[in-house]
Amino acid sequence: MAFPQSLSGVQFSLPDLPVLRLRMTLRLLEDTHLPAFKGGMLRGGFGYAFQRGTCPPSCWGASATCSIPTPCAYRTVFETTHPPDSTALHNLQDIPRPFVIEPPSDTRTAYIAGETLEFGVVLLGRGIDYLPYFIWGFEQLGRMGLGQPHTPARLERVEALQPWRPVGDVIYQDGCVTQNIDSLPLYDPSTILAHAATLPADLRLVLQTPLRLKTRGDWLRRIDPPALVQAICWRLNALATFHGPAPWPVDHRALIEQARTIQVTHEQVQWVDWHRTSTRDETPRDMILGGILGSAQLHNVPPDIRTVLVAGSLVHVGKACVFGHGRIALEVQVI
Repeated sequence: MAFPQSLSGVQFSLPDLPVLRLRMTLRLLEDTHLPAFKGGMLRGGFGYAFQRGTCPPSCWGASATCSIPTPCAYRTVFETTHPPDSTALHNLQDIPRPFVIEPPSDTRTAYIAGETLEFGVVLLGRGIDYLPYFIWGFEQLGRMGLGQPHTPARLERVEALQPWRPVGDVIYQDGCVTQNIDSLPLYDPSTILAHAATLPADLRLVLQTPLRLKTRGDWLRRIDPPALVQAICWRLNALATFHGPAPWPVDHRALIEQARTIQVTHEQVQWVDWHRTSTRDETPRDMILGGILGSAQLHNVPPDIRTVLVAGSLVHVGKACVFGHGRIALEVQVI
């Protein structure tokens, strides 16, 4: 099949946004019950621990009133603001955070003392500069305790994963940094482009965690390639704008038009609701963050769209990414 010309003949490129994937291992020190979906527990507890380790007590729970003019580590990571010298995306309210937590894929709830809890953390752009804070924050989270029972845990190991491999370099073990964290295995645009070039035109798209995405005012209930590509492009541009060197100067509309040529078959998706309790305000709030899970076969995927989808598989897509939502995977096995 002849694919649409790549962005009207312009050489396709990705934003200069390095990505670091980590695998963290917590050793549980007591028997416990934890939530089935652990993204909210990890994100909420980590944010609490991070602020108490980087901010003075006067700012705890009240960072909006902080009088320090220069954003601290906590506000940079958790409450990113618009750069004063840039007008790009100046109306954007929901600024993406420079990290994603990837909770365990199982829904297990019962654990016994001595077992481990493994999960991923993805650092994006300038978020990588705060790696020591992330390690320290998860150390503190273990000391403070996980979830409602405040189960104590010990951060046992942190691995920096090699691109496209399930193995990595151990950079932290039992309280000690084991190697120079200035030299890490990063995903960069050339790495992503090279990997995408190895993929065939027919792929299986898997929604590994709930995809929470709005299109034309309604929540997406089916796999819609143009809507998915548009959301990935928006997220890449926003991440590059706020956590990279500059906005992504690519014609997103041309990519969306390319996505319209994709044929979707063997679609099997369902809407799944996920509940969490937010303690950000004085009064805890119950939140429902649903999305679609499942898979579909994508046929005749243009080369540029394969690259966009690969990038999306690293940074996640849609709303609630920071909790682990919107994790997609591409598989070569096609029915």
